[in-house]
Amino acid sequence: MDQKQIAREMIARRAGRTLLVGLGDMVREVPSDAGVALRVTVTVIDSGEQIGTVDVDTTNADDIGYIATRRAAGLRNRPAPTGKPALRLVGGA
Repeated sequence: MDQKQIAREMIARRAGRTLLVGLGDMVREVPSDAGVALRVTVTVIDSGEQIGTVDVDTTNADDIGYIATRRAAGLRNRPAPTGKPALRLVGGA
């Protein structure tokens, strides 16, 4: 396995754990009266390693989906590059 592959898998593991922890925190801090209804499983595609699972209620899952849709829409609506080099924030909040 080359260095790029190792780095990709490390980043994937970290992102997967962050996603699972964040979803778990949401479920604990903002529980739904209806209880959990969905199970989210994270697997690293390249290695097949299963990072873990978390059970999520539909309200929090819907909120996460809505946030992702808004973020994607914001990326689609950015102006086309002008050809000039520019710095931009990547993956920040």
